[in-house]
Amino acid sequence: MLHIAICDDEKDFIHNFQLLLKQYSKKHKNINQFNSFENENDLLSYFYSQNDIDILFLDIKFQTYSGIEIAKKIRDINPSVILIFLTSFPEYALSGYKVKAFDYLVKPLSYLQLENVLDQAISELKSNEKHFLIIKDSGNIFKIKFPEIIYIETYNRNILFHLTSGSEITGHESLKAYEDKLDERFYRCHTGYIVNMAYVTSIQKDCAILNSNVTVPVSRYKKKKFQMLFTDFLCNSIF
Repeated sequence: MLHIAICDDEKDFIHNFQLLLKQYSKKHKNINQFNSFENENDLLSYFYSQNDIDILFLDIKFQTYSGIEIAKKIRDINPSVILIFLTSFPEYALSGYKVKAFDYLVKPLSYLQLENVLDQAISELKSNEKHFLIIKDSGNIFKIKFPEIIYIETYNRNILFHLTSGSEITGHESLKAYEDKLDERFYRCHTGYIVNMAYVTSIQKDCAILNSNVTVPVSRYKKKKFQMLFTDFLCNSIF
């Protein structure tokens, strides 16, 4: 079951959105929680305290602040939430690539628009559920979903998985063995590192910057391909 939220400073729009969402939920019966927020502070406070939203609809341009800036903060808290921008100004939509938006909808919103984007977003969530690794460590078995992995590194002859939860899990296969099990969202940017491109914010001279300003080295001979794949990944991830 899904948890969907909206943040918009127009009360009338939130009301109409909720009516459309109820219509969708009545037909598909797959939404069990809905939250609405009218400002940045309430939304971010919820993410800091709960952080359980699956799909977030976010106005791209508020009267007093930018939806893009809000989305950047949310990405630091929850890099895997599906983010869909709402806008009355389509020219702003391309800014969504900076925060890896899933899609954008132009106001006023119709039921067909909402149904189409929710069907696609839910399909994406289900697809992510099917992609995971099984890691064995000290008698324990861990199931790690691909979106939970920020990056992987070789550490003390073992493999260390850095996860969105802030935890770390140690694996004992080779980095190459894990690399072969991953999909196209991952790239081995260095002999000892694999990154999830969903969490890369920039590629610099000899490193990649990930969410929360984590720095990962990039091999010189891998940089050109990394830049190409990252660009393709961004283009295929939005709109």
